[in-house]
Amino acid sequence: MPDRILVVDNEVDELAGWETTLRKGGYMVRTASTAARALELCDELIFDLVILDYLMPKMKGLELLSRIRKKNPLVRSIVISGWLDKNLIEQEIKESIRGEVETDRYFHKPIKNEELLEAVAAVLKEAQPGRPWDAVAADYVEGGKASVSKAKGAQSKLKKHIQKGKA
Repeated sequence: MPDRILVVDNEVDELAGWETTLRKGGYMVRTASTAARALELCDELIFDLVILDYLMPKMKGLELLSRIRKKNPLVRSIVISGWLDKNLIEQEIKESIRGEVETDRYFHKPIKNEELLEAVAAVLKEAQPGRPWDAVAADYVEGGKASVSKAKGAQSKLKKHIQKGKA
């Protein structure tokens, strides 16, 4: 059975492009253009990976990821944003929010199809350094990282980077 991927972005053209790319890569893909629809899909299926936009209307990507993790703590994640400061490297962003929300990868928009496919394959194949993913997920849930308030705290930390990106 192919890996199941949920892609969430309010930009319909990007959503369709990513869906096509991932399907051609052999993945089973479901898409949602709203956070509410993404949560409905998570009630219907267990996904191996969620790819989501950081900045969406009504619910930011990190809050959505936190809500998805309450339903499925083992889901892996890739966050994509066109708003954060492009000079920030992925590691700086991950370190900024790691205490609140675990993410596997972070990318700036636009992302090339080949780069997305490579990242998806790597995330689905790799374990966290030195720890199996199920142990990370257990710590995540037990430690409260699945809380919406912590996700909102991570979003606040990233706001300063968004302001830098617009400058």
